[in-house]
Amino acid sequence: MDQGALKAIILAITPNRYLSGIIENICKKIIPDRTNYINMLTNNFLKNINLINIKNKIFNFILKFYKKYKNYLYKNNTIYNFIYPVFKYPKKIKLFNLNYSNNIIQYKLIGIKGQYLIFTNNTVLNMRKHIGYSINIKIF
Repeated sequence: MDQGALKAIILAITPNRYLSGIIENICKKIIPDRTNYINMLTNNFLKNINLINIKNKIFNFILKFYKKYKNYLYKNNTIYNFIYPVFKYPKKIKLFNLNYSNNIIQYKLIGIKGQYLIFTNNTVLNMRKHIGYSINIKIF
């Protein structure tokens, strides 16, 4: 969800993070692991992805080349949908970086999409990039 996913399906259930990381690396051989954040923040990306077909493709790949992980595969195909509070998507984005700016955003918050805060004037703040920063918010 912090990457702005619109929907998800459970692929596997593992007893620990290590095994889930191994299966995640196997998945990277079939599907990309990168989010085009500009398309995500402008709401301009593929919305009609068939998660069940992709899951079946991954299952087949694991069953063919990585059989020792087959017991972790999750057969249920429930699709989970996510809705983010965004009133208006920007047409173009301007990334706000607290390291290189005057450190003040004086715009109205109009949305939250994944790890990003979206403000008027097409300004976007990546919260994950600023972990550890002390941020003060004033509401007017």
